[in-house]
Amino acid sequence: MTAVSDRPQMLPEEFEEFARLSVHAAEGVRLEFIDGKLRAKPVPDGDHGRIIEWLMRICIQARPELWLYDQG
Repeated sequence: MTAVSDRPQMLPEEFEEFARLSVHAAEGVRLEFIDGKLRAKPVPDGDHGRIIEWLMRICIQARPELWLYDQG
């Protein structure tokens, strides 16, 4: 048995329905097919990158020796 055969499969009719729903999904919502189920997930609000930057600055100030690459 391969890893691919263990995954839930989507029938062509289900995919077409998924495509139709995706086109008409509310703005700010992303549809995903996970574990054989169709789910709605909110789209990130755009502040994600800023939050990561902020966290990295704080972490670097606290432990600069843990930086991931040579800054020189």
